[in-house]
This record gives sequence, structure tokens and C-alpha cells, in this order.
Amino acid sequence: MNITELESEIRDRINRRRPQHELLSQVADWNRLCSALDVIGDTELALTAYLAQPHMESIGLWYVFAYGTLQLLEIQQDAVAHICKALRIKTQNSPKLPTIRMIRNNAVGHPFEENENKVTKSNFIVRSSLNQHGFSLMTVFSDGKPYSQRYVSIPQLVTEQQKALQKVLEEVIKKLDEAEMKHRTKHQDQRLSTAFADTLPYFFSKIFEAVYNPTYFPLGAKHVDFVAECLVQLRQLLEQRGAWGIHDSVNYKYELLEYPLAELKRFFAENASSKLNAKDAYIFCAFVQEQIKTLQQIAEEIDEEYAQVPKRGD
Repeated sequence: MNITELESEIRDRINRRRPQHELLSQVADWNRLCSALDVIGDTELALTAYLAQPHMESIGLWYVFAYGTLQLLEIQQDAVAHICKALRIKTQNSPKLPTIRMIRNNAVGHPFEENENKVTKSNFIVRSSLNQHGFSLMTVFSDGKPYSQRYVSIPQLVTEQQKALQKVLEEVIKKLDEAEMKHRTKHQDQRLSTAFADTLPYFFSKIFEAVYNPTYFPLGAKHVDFVAECLVQLRQLLEQRGAWGIHDSVNYKYELLEYPLAELKRFFAENASSKLNAKDAYIFCAFVQEQIKTLQQIAEEIDEEYAQVPKRGD
């Protein structure tokens, strides 16, 4: 994969529900990460456009290409470094990256003065050597040492950096996938579907029975509690895996169920103050039953997801 494709793959992984939820808890890291990914895409577009640029006879534009592309290379390196920092991932960097950075600093970053072992170095782009794809860089020394000169091929630097950063980004993706699999393996045996007792149909049958049968009416509140306990258990399991609040469908069902469960409990436990009659209670119970079934299906789908290798969009 090229850098643009790798950028997209990283975005796919950090936008998964749980990792995104974790990253959003550290706003500065999330903002830095999103900005760095944008910069990678932006600089890659610019560098690709430079490489595809047809020949132009303009020394002024050649300077724009020289200064601009070398600056783009350094900014792109910085962006990848910030991605690793925000994700707290350490990678092996190619030795070619510092060399490219040094060329940028010497040629267009800080060409006037550089001190090394008490010797001052100054750098010059040799104008007569400048062309659309490179230039000769001359370095002179304050201690009388003979000047040095080297040719800088900008397309070669771009290619070298692309190869080096591809390896870094591939390693980032690999470590993100390893972390996700480690999380899934840790929790895949704690199935969310176990929160829903096998006796749920029995609980609901007892609630329906209690609505109209005075003999069983006192047991209604207890069976409503049994149903509500399933929701408590599901929330606890999600909290254990750091996944509570990250599934919109689960959040929505919890919001829908809060009111009817509370009213059903009041109907059986505090009938005198309840707003419900028997028909209302029956309808509320039927609604809760259907919503619980849907919530149970969602839990089973998440269990299946945890049992699999992550795919795009998981």
C-alpha cells in the first residue's frame, strides 16, 4: 500500500468505536492525531503533484520546487512522528529519514550558519546547477577546510522517504491490529449475551400474568426487577471491556427502556400512585419485551464481532 492508502487504513482503525472512545478521552492526542493524518494526506498530494509536473523553464519556480518539496518532506516526517506519539506507538525509523532532514536543514532550512565541533558551516544552493529536479549543495567551513559539494536529487529523496514512511505506517497499523486483537481475545469469552437469562421468557410471562391476576400481582415488581437486572449485567460487561456508551444502538435502547421499566415497577410496587392501568401496563410490558429482544440480538452481534479478526469498519 502507498502512503495515502496507509493513511486511510489508520483512519479506519482509530474510528472504530472503542479506540475512538479511548482517544477522545484525551482530546489533545485526538486533535494531534487527526491533524497529523490530514498533513500526511496533504503533503502526499503535493509531493505527487511535484513528481508529475511537466518540465518548466523557470528558475523562480525551480526555487519554489526546491524549497517547497524539501519543506514538505520534513513536515511529512513530523506528521508521522506525531501519529506515533498520539497513539503511544514506538516504531523503527529508517536511517534515511534523518539524512533527508539534514539535507533540508542545510539547503533551505538553516543554510546560513551551522556549528559543529566549533567549526561554522554555511551552505549554498549553486544557482547554475539548479533545475526542476535538483541542485548542487555547496558547504564551506570556517576552519579553512576545503568546501564540499554534492548533488541533491529531489525525486530520489521523495521516493526514499515514501518507502521509509510506508514501513513506519505499516508498523503502526500492525500494532493497532495487535492491540485490538489482544483486547478481543481478553474479552471474547465474557459474552454479552450471557447478561440475558435463559429464564427471560418466563419472567415476562409472569409479568403479563401479574397484570390481570390479583393472585400474582404482588410478584410483578420482583419479575420486573429480574428483567431490569439483565440491563445492569449488560452494562457491567460493557464497562469491563471499556465499551459502555460507545454503541449508539445500545445507548438508544437503554434510553427507551428506562421509562417503561420504572413505570412498570411503580405499577406493581406503588399501585396507588401509578399512572398506569392494567391495559397500559400490558402494553408497556410488551414494548419492553420487544426492545429487550432487539438488545439481545445486538449483544449477540457484538459477541460474534469479538470472535473474529478485525475487518474494515469493525
